[in-house]
Amino acid sequence: MNKDDKKASSVGDAYRAVGPYLTLGIQLVITILLCLFAGRWVDGKFDSSPVFTLVGGLFGIAAGFYHFFKEVLRVDHKAGDDDK
Repeated sequence: MNKDDKKASSVGDAYRAVGPYLTLGIQLVITILLCLFAGRWVDGKFDSSPVFTLVGGLFGIAAGFYHFFKEVLRVDHKAGDDDK
């Protein structure tokens, strides 16, 4: 194995190590925005602005962070099992 093969292998290993974490930020933002816009839509239907927008935003934040931490713990636990 020459020097270039070792370098390519280490880059591939690095991408495999961080891969599961790369989408977490996008998932968090999408969850928050979907709930926020759902709240805005409900406010538009019932003319109750900004009640459901705030409720949707807060629910989105809570749900997004719950999913974020759950996924981080799952990936960390899986990585710990792979090391054994």
